[in-house]
Amino acid sequence: MLYTVELQVQDYQLALDTICAEIATPAQMLGSIGETLHRVNSERHDRGQNPDGTPWAATKPPKRRMLHQHGDLLGSFSYQVHGGELKLGFSDHKAKWHHYGTGPYVITAVKARALAFNGMYRKRVRHPGLPARRLVGFPDADKQLVADVVDDHLQLILNRVR
Repeated sequence: MLYTVELQVQDYQLALDTICAEIATPAQMLGSIGETLHRVNSERHDRGQNPDGTPWAATKPPKRRMLHQHGDLLGSFSYQVHGGELKLGFSDHKAKWHHYGTGPYVITAVKARALAFNGMYRKRVRHPGLPARRLVGFPDADKQLVADVVDDHLQLILNRVR
């Protein structure tokens, strides 16, 4: 059997130039990656899961969902693209307390004379601490998602060249 294949060198050069230009200015691709990672991490937060899929450590039964009391902590979760860098995380400083947990600590009244809890008033209370609830991570499933996004993005770029 004999096969004949004709190749147009300029088509390959155009494809390579297009890919090189995309790699040199990756903001659009990084934005797609950021949006994907933001979505999957937000879904894990809603389910109360660490990045590896394990449930967050339990505490006393809360009256409201943890991290949702005022919405400010999860509302500070975002991604940013600057040049060739993607940052995904929280702008609220309280996120580190939830991500790493805390040891026991004392809460003291600052703006009032006393703290009110269940009809009791105290000048200070001892908090048992917060268990770690991992908010952001990069497990293997996320690595595969990033690889898929990069692959889809480059396929889209190459399809435009054709």
